[in-house]
Amino acid sequence: MADQPEALPATQGLSRSKVVIAAVVIVAMVGAGIAYLVTSSKSSGSANAANASRDVAGVTPTTQGISFVVQPADGSTDVTPASVVSVTAMTGRLVDVTVSGSDGSTVAGTMAASGMAWQSTGTLAIKTDYTVTIDAMTPSGKPVEQETHFSSLVPTSTLGYTISPSTGLTVGVAEPIVFRFDHPVSAASQTAMLADLQVVESNPVAGGWRWFDDEELHFRPEAYWPTGEQVSVQANLAGFDGGNNIYATSNATTSFTVGDSHISTANVTTHEMTVTDNGKVVYTFPISTGRDIYPTMDGIHIDLYRQYDVHMVSSTVGIPVNSPNGYDEHVFWDVNISDGGEFVHAAPWSVAEQGHSNVSHGCINVSPANAETFYNFSRVGDVIDVTGSPRPPSLSDHGTMDWNTPWSDFTPAVIDSSPGVAATIQTTTTTVPAPTTTTAPPPAPTVPATTLPTTPATVPTTTTTVPATTTTTKL
Repeated sequence: MADQPEALPATQGLSRSKVVIAAVVIVAMVGAGIAYLVTSSKSSGSANAANASRDVAGVTPTTQGISFVVQPADGSTDVTPASVVSVTAMTGRLVDVTVSGSDGSTVAGTMAASGMAWQSTGTLAIKTDYTVTIDAMTPSGKPVEQETHFSSLVPTSTLGYTISPSTGLTVGVAEPIVFRFDHPVSAASQTAMLADLQVVESNPVAGGWRWFDDEELHFRPEAYWPTGEQVSVQANLAGFDGGNNIYATSNATTSFTVGDSHISTANVTTHEMTVTDNGKVVYTFPISTGRDIYPTMDGIHIDLYRQYDVHMVSSTVGIPVNSPNGYDEHVFWDVNISDGGEFVHAAPWSVAEQGHSNVSHGCINVSPANAETFYNFSRVGDVIDVTGSPRPPSLSDHGTMDWNTPWSDFTPAVIDSSPGVAATIQTTTTTVPAPTTTTAPPPAPTVPATTLPTTPATVPTTTTTVPATTTTTKL
């Protein structure tokens, strides 16, 4: 008759033995796994004669034996996602091992060339029951099949996250890579996570990571990105332990391109902003920055987002709209450069002061025509370097934190330049909205309707999608 797989009895408790005619199955705990030993021998007398031509209770009545060790042990619970499933044949040979989840998934793995060991390479899902199905061959060539079972842990919560820039975006040379998490990541896990994050660059340059708080991780190059750089980011975080029994459940990727080098320098002393495109000066704008009591932050700012119409209302920061310094205005051609409400924007009310004195409450005021030009020139990640201001940059503001934090505070990253890796990056990233601005605004005189643009100019497709019109801060 054809060989049939021998069904080894499932284990219950620490050990059990079962004798069926002349077959003996012994199960013993070995370390964290279970060693299975199957032996059988010929019987004599009428019992042997009655069964000589058939298998009895799944055990072939011929001299043979097989044993193997399985981890996690049968019946294990609360198995962590990073745990490795392994099957090792002590005698005999493994033919196939399948680890299947109650959610319909299977866990990838590799078989040793010798057929003596199998080990998982994939990550386990949380809150899932798993079955390990082992197909093996006894030394005498008889097929054997065995199943063991375990379940993965149920975490307190799951760790969600987003990555920016968005996939497909073209950004400025100062744009950082930002991970935002929806739960705090423990200090130990913050360090461990860096090994699971991969940055691929077409033209490799030095870069580094920095946790600005326990929910936000940034990467930037040591110097500005090279123009034309192709960057891909892969987060291999499925099953990652964020600490405090919180686990990530998915991987994510993004890829973006670095555009032309747009670097603008706004000098608060000379009241002038010089705009360069790939090192060449293309515009020089008269400006008015923050007055003495509301100085514009010094230091390197980046373009966080652009918005044609920003509704600025003084009451949002405690200044009554009907007070001498109050305002409720729609301000146009806005390029946001700080969480604190600093913008480069149209300010028709201060054109006379632009180029001569600082009268704003922190924003960089330019004429409507120059504001429209700068708006259409700009993209997310462009540099706006403010010089000559007595107010230092904030190291917790997204507009100024990355490039004013010393490079020595960043952890150097291992950069991958493999084009094969870059080609496999998938597009599964969620766009992260720009932060809401909240700090003190300036007063805003009523803007004559005739001086304000009524329709937006064409917006370059390489910039981010911005939120709907919002209430914000400075003029």
